Amino acid sequence: MAATRDLKHSGHRNHLSQQLTVSKLSLSGPLNWRHFPRASRSLQSIAGQSPIFQRKVPSDPASLRPSRNGCSLKQHLKRRKGGPVCLFGGLFGGRKEQELDTVATKRSFYHNGEPPFPNRLLDGTHLAGRDLRCCYRASVDGFGAGVFHECCDFKGPCIVLAETDTGTFIGAFNSEGWGSTDDYRDSYEAFLFYWPEGTSSTSRAFHMPVKLSKIGGSGAAIFDYARGGPQFGSDGLLVGPPLTPVMGGFAGPDSVGGLGDLRTARSRLGNSYARREDGKVSLFGDESSATLVEVEAWCSPDIARLY
Repeated sequence: MAATRDLKHSGHRNHLSQQLTVSKLSLSGPLNWRHFPRASRSLQSIAGQSPIFQRKVPSDPASLRPSRNGCSLKQHLKRRKGGPVCLFGGLFGGRKEQELDTVATKRSFYHNGEPPFPNRLLDGTHLAGRDLRCCYRASVDGFGAGVFHECCDFKGPCIVLAETDTGTFIGAFNSEGWGSTDDYRDSYEAFLFYWPEGTSSTSRAFHMPVKLSKIGGSGAAIFDYARGGPQFGSDGLLVGPPLTPVMGGFAGPDSVGGLGDLRTARSRLGNSYARREDGKVSLFGDESSATLVEVEAWCSPDIARLY
C-alpha cells in the first residue's frame, strides 16, 4: 500500500512538473515540439495517415499550419500582402496562385491616353474634377465578361464608352461601381449618353453628348452580374449580358459557364432610362441591338485605392 501511495504521489508530482514546464514555455516563448516527443510522434502519425496531408508531410510538426501551394501562411501573407488569403490549400477548388497574380496585375494596370469625352459630362458626380484613367480596353484586354470584371471590379464609380461597327458612340455612367455581386443597385446619378450621328472619334472629346437620365425612381439602375458586362436598368443598356440565367446569392449558386461577350449589346429606352431627344427608343438609333468593336471603362485611381 505504501509503495502504491508513493507511485501515485510520484505520478502527481510528475504531472505538476509537466504543467509547470508548459506554463514556463508559454510565458517564455513559443512551444517547441521537442519538449513533447510523444505528442510529436502522434501528430506525425496522424498527418501521415490523413489524405489531407498526403501531398506534403513536413518533418517538423510545428510547420503543420494552414498553407497554400506548399508555402507557410507567413510566407504567403508576405508574398500576397494586402490581398485575400485562402487557408485551405486549394482543397475546395478556387483560383490558382498564378491566376490571382494575373487578376491583381490587371486590377492595378491602366492604359495610356486621355478621356475621349468632355470633362463637364461628369459634373455633379464623384468623378467630377478628378484624374481619370482607362482601367479596361476590350481591344487589348479582351471582350469576355470575366476579364471586364477583373479589370473594373472595386474601382469605384466608372464611366463606360462603346463604339459600334457602324461608327456610333455611346456610353453610360455607373455611380456605384462593380463588384460581381449578382445583384442590382439603386442610383439616381446613373445615366446613359450618346453622341449625335456624324460625330467622329476625335471630335467626341470636345462635343458634349446627349445625357439620358434614370426615370421611374432610383430602383434597379445598375445590374452587377459577375458573368455579364455593363448593364443599366433591366433593358436600358445591356453589354455582353450573361448567356445563362442569373440565380443570385439567395436562390443558389450560379453555373460556372455562360460568360457574356461584350461585342454584343442591346438597348431599349423608355422604361428605366429616358428616350432619346429624337424619340427613338434605342441608344443605337433605329436598331435595338449592335455589334461593338471597342468598349472602355474609365475610373479614378484615387478612388480605386480606397477599395
